[in-house]
Formats: sequence, C-alpha cells, structure tokens
Amino acid sequence: KPQATIVVANEPSEQAQEAASILQNYIEKISNARIEIEKESEDVAGNIVLVGHSEMIEDLSITVPSGFTFQLDEEGFIIKTVENSLILAGNEDGEYRGTIYAVYAFLEELGCRWFFPGEFGEVIPEIDTISINAMDCTERPSFRVRNIWYSGWAPTTDQDHQDFRLWRDCNRLNTLSLSIPGDGSIRRLISSEEYFESHPHLFAVDKDGNRRSDMLCLSEPEAVKISIRTIKDTFRDNPDTLSFGFAPPDGFPVCYCQPCQDSIPEFNHKGYGDPSLSDLWFRFANCIAEEVYKEFPDRWVLTNGYANRVRLPEGIAEFSPNLGIQSAVIAACTLHHVGDKKCWQRTLYKQLLDRWTDTLNCVLIYDYDPGNSLVNLPFPAIHNLKHDIPYFKSRGTWGFWTEGTNSWMVTHLNYYLRAKLMWDAEADVEALVHDYCQKFYAGAADVVAEYIWTLESAVEQTTSHQTWGRLMQWRTIFPPVQKKLDYLMSRAEDLVQDSRSRKRVQVLKLVHNHMKAYVRMEQVVAQGKFQEGLEWADKMLAIRDEVNTIKSGLLPHTPEWASDFRTTLEWHKEIYRDLAEKADGKEGELLTLLPRQWEFKLDPKDIGVIYQWYLDSNGEDWAKIDTTLNWEAQGYQDQQGWGFWGKAWYRTGFSVPTGIEGKSIWLTIGAVYNRGVWVWFNGMMQQFDKDRHWRLGHHDVRTPIHIDVTDWVRSGEINQVAVLVNTTPPDRNPRGGIHRRSFLWTPR
Repeated sequence: KPQATIVVANEPSEQAQEAASILQNYIEKISNARIEIEKESEDVAGNIVLVGHSEMIEDLSITVPSGFTFQLDEEGFIIKTVENSLILAGNEDGEYRGTIYAVYAFLEELGCRWFFPGEFGEVIPEIDTISINAMDCTERPSFRVRNIWYSGWAPTTDQDHQDFRLWRDCNRLNTLSLSIPGDGSIRRLISSEEYFESHPHLFAVDKDGNRRSDMLCLSEPEAVKISIRTIKDTFRDNPDTLSFGFAPPDGFPVCYCQPCQDSIPEFNHKGYGDPSLSDLWFRFANCIAEEVYKEFPDRWVLTNGYANRVRLPEGIAEFSPNLGIQSAVIAACTLHHVGDKKCWQRTLYKQLLDRWTDTLNCVLIYDYDPGNSLVNLPFPAIHNLKHDIPYFKSRGTWGFWTEGTNSWMVTHLNYYLRAKLMWDAEADVEALVHDYCQKFYAGAADVVAEYIWTLESAVEQTTSHQTWGRLMQWRTIFPPVQKKLDYLMSRAEDLVQDSRSRKRVQVLKLVHNHMKAYVRMEQVVAQGKFQEGLEWADKMLAIRDEVNTIKSGLLPHTPEWASDFRTTLEWHKEIYRDLAEKADGKEGELLTLLPRQWEFKLDPKDIGVIYQWYLDSNGEDWAKIDTTLNWEAQGYQDQQGWGFWGKAWYRTGFSVPTGIEGKSIWLTIGAVYNRGVWVWFNGMMQQFDKDRHWRLGHHDVRTPIHIDVTDWVRSGEINQVAVLVNTTPPDRNPRGGIHRRSFLWTPR
C-alpha cells in the first residue's frame, strides 16, 4: 500500500507534470504500488514527494537552481529530504530540464538504469518496500552542452527516435537553442535567392571562374557588411536568440578570386584541410563578430573549425569576445586519446585545442562516435572517453555535439559513458562499467567486464591509426586477443541464468561473431580466396538480420543510400565480387596468384626509376613485405606513428603457365594506398584506366588496378612485376602501399 503522495504546485509547469508522471509510473514498475499525484493545496497526510517548484519548497527555505542567461551556466537540480518530505526539483527556465533530471537521478538511486534506448536497455529493480535515507544533493553539469544526435549513416525508425528522446532525458543530455554552424549555413548570411543575380560579386569564384551560390567571397567588404546586418536583424527580431551560427558548405570550399587567393598562406597542416582556409575564414568571421558585439555583447557568433579551417589563423591579434567555435577535427585518429605520445594526430589535436581554448571564450567539441569505418564493427572508445572528457573539462570547453548513429552495439557503452562524463567529468568510469555489467549481465558480469576491457586495451595499445570513415585494421588488432575473447564469450553463456540476461549475452555473442566473420573475411581475401570472402560477408549480413529480430538499432544494415560508400560491407562485397568474377568466375579464369610477400625498398631520394629498380637484378638491400597490409602496419613508422612518406618500390617474380598463346592476359593489383602509382611488367611501364574513384591528389583505397599485359607476358617463364608507389606527408589517411592480393588472369 502506498505510504507517500507526489505533490506538485497548484499551477504546475508542464515539466513538473511530466516529471511527476514519470516518477509515478516508475515507482509502480518497481514496487507494483501506484502513488497518487496531488496539488499542494490539497490536504495530504504522510510522506510527500515534492516535484518541481512550489510554494511548499519556498516555505521550507530551500533554494532550487533557476535562471537562464546566454552564458548557459545555470543548469542543475536538487534531491533533498526535509522531515517527511523528499524534494525533486531543478532549473526549468529556458530549455533546462532540471526537474526531469532530478526525478531520473532519484530513480537511479533506486537502481533504475537506461543503458540503451527502449525496453532492451532498461533495467528496473523489483522492490516491495522503497525506503530512503536522508539525502541532500545539489548537482550541476560539467558541461553546458551535452548532445549526441543520430546521423543518417544507420537506418532509424520513428520508434527509434522516440526511444532515443526518452533515453536522452534519462541520461541528462540536452541541445538547448544553439544556432549551430552546420555545413552550408553560410547561406543564412546572404540569401542567394535575393542577391546572386543582382550582386554576383558577393559570392565565391570557382576554379573555372564562375560564381557559386553556396559560398561567399570572403574578401569582399560588402559581403561582410550584409552579413553583419543579417545577424543584427536576427537578434533584434528575436531577443531570446542566443547565437547565430554559420559555416561554409561541406568539403574544402575556397574562393578562387585573386584577393582571396592572396590571403591564403598555403600551410600544410597534416591533412587538416589543405590548403588551409583558416586565415581568410576567421578574419571574415571575426570582423562580423566584432561589429555584432558592439550592439549585442551577450550574444554569440558561432562558426566551425572543420575541414580546411581546423587550425588557428596566424594573422589575427585578438578575437572578438563573442566569437565561438565548434571544433570538428575529422582528420584526427579516433583510436587513441588526446595527447597520446604514440599518435602524432592526437598530439597535434591537443596542440590545436589548447590554443583554441586559450584564445576563445566559447569552444564546442564536434566529434564522431563511432569514429571508424561504416562496416559496423565495434568501436571501443572507453579508454579515450575516460581521458579526453576530463581533459576537455580542464580546458573550459562548453560541451559536445557528437555525431552518432543508431548502432548501439557498435558503440556499445560509449554513449552511456559519454552522458555520465558530460554531466560529471570526474565520474568513475571503471565503477560505471562494473555497474553496467552487474545490472545487465547478472551472473556473467565479471567475464563480460573482462571482455570489454580486453577489447579496449587491444585498441588502446595498437600502433595502427585511423580517422572517421577509414578502415579500422581489425586484422592486426583482433587476432592476438581472439582466443581470450572467444573463451570469455563462452564463459558468459555458461554463467548467465535469467532469460533477460541470457538475451543480452546472446546479442553480445552475435556482435562478437560478426567481428570474427569480418576478420575471417579479410584473412581469406588476403589468401586470394575472394569467393570465400564473399561468403563470410554474407554471414555478417545474416548475423545482422538475427540481431534485428531482437531489437532494431543494435547492429543495423547499411541504409540503401550509403551502401556505395567506401568501407561499408556492401562496398567490401562489391570489390570482392569483382575480384572473384575475374579470378575463376564469370568474367575470367585465374592463371596464377602472385606471391603475398614481395620485395620492398624505400626510395626517399626518388632515384629508383633512374637506376631501373623495376628490373629484378637492380638495387641493393631489398626487404620483404606483405602486400595485403599497408607498410605502416609492418613497421614503417616511428614511435609517434609518423609513417614513411615518399616513394617506395614493390617487386616480385612469378611463374606464368604455358598454353596462353592467343589469349588476352590481365594483371590485377588488388588495391594501393597512394598519391601516385606506376606499374612495370617485364621491364615495361604499363598504362591502365582510372575509374571514378581515382582523383588527382587523393588516395585511392578502393579500386583494383586492372592492366592488359597481353603484349608483354612471357608464357611458361618467370615474369616480373614492379610497382612504384608515391605518398605525400601523412594526413587523414596516413597509409601507403599495396594492401590487397594481386593475380594474373585471362577473360572468358
């Protein structure tokens, strides 16, 4: 029988009513007792739970967080007992959800958890009698902005969105009414519909000398004046608007007019967008912010530090105090923590963030989770989060705008731990993981925890590096720990008892098998068994189907619109199907599989062509190298992860069978990380077609090279192939060399 009553104000806010209803429903789920909700003017006997602001709380001289300014630093809630009353209330001003957070925080004290969205991720204890000790808690967040949002890289249903919205409240995420500088939002400054035809000089010039409507000419004074007017008018018309955000379109937009080009110093900053637009862009943004500040000193002008604008400009003495940045360093390794000395990308990232936070009053972090490829393999990031989020707190950043996906067993605990650390940067991560395992896997808790930390350690210690959208090298990371992880998964299945925990272990096992299937796919492809690789890819798809029968959004399929993107499973299948068709398929017949190990020689002085290293007798001190892995993964990098760049040679001999006279003969080289590749066959340099994935100045990591060598092949003899690869200094894709198996074939 209920011994308490929920009490709200006589005229409760919508949030207080919602919070009271949440508390009522969960108390009933926990105890099977439904407690009533009454107004404070009612005569209520016994214990009471005061939810939201009310006169009763004021009469007790209790201060509840309140207020809303454009500094966004007033958020918080209290949980407090006074005699027979429990107070659950928080800041509800503006868009703050303090009272909602207070209720969920209290429910967490009772043992409720929301590890993942929906019923699958919810843990509700069963308690016959709910009793509490004295409580006196005031909480305020470590970060003002705490957002994770679903990008379109995974399919999302309406129910998924609804579940996610509830999960965000449970774990105290927010978005607030920030005008975020999204890609292409520069159009807000000057309407192309209004100005493009009549004032073309306001808009950027492309390489062909034509004006483009989606980008402004940053050196045009009138563009600055109109932009200032636009923002001031927005703030005048909308006094509650706290920020105005703008950014160029996605990619590396540049105006090619002479004044703009003269303002670009052409710094190379290691793949962070070359040439850098930072000097011109932030001069433009700062000029706007300075003028806006004169009339609206409490409002924010926000832009982003993304693509070709991640580094600081070198020509601005002082920034306007109202200028803020959303730092989105997409070209930084996602496997290692900020400042990791074995990872040059994260060391440079720290240098950039330290400078930005020393320079500006408002810095937001835009990051990516998952931060790996699109093949839906696990992205263990706990080792980074427990280091990086306290670092961002120490630097005074305002918070996070994290690009996530609806793929919760790819990210696993990442979002839950992000939420906990964004609220309290000093939260004990090990304790949170332990709590998760105890509550979610019951009898299998300890072995699941060991599984999680084993995988985390394997990624943390790797000397491989990757950025968002690039292939994570699970073929080198996973095998050393596979036997242990297999054992732990088997033990988890043996130890789990209840049906709910068994279902959760089943999902974890399926995700584990999905990863094993991917690694096996890559292993057999490295052996030249392309058809078998396709079969393993199909097994991965079948596992995804099975997981989706349990819950959507755990291990999803690729959305149709993205299936052609590099690194998706569909992309793998497309490539391996093409290779399988040429090697004993409908298109061709395999003549010989070239060796996996080739000779290898660096050419930092670029003299190999002169000395004809493409001939098997030329050059000294050749090493051996595996042609199914990039050279950095085989030791050609230093202790900071700086890989060799420049030119390097691959060379091998191989037997060609007899009886090929009169046939068309083709050489296929599986794939090459490169910024230039040249191929010699039996001493003659070859020409080959380059499809749409070959772009000047860009790595090609997708396209097999198919070369007609009919005129140069020697039947029944040892033939020679040599490949010269060029790479530029390490950048977003810091890899070089041949990384997929090569073979000789004849069309059917």
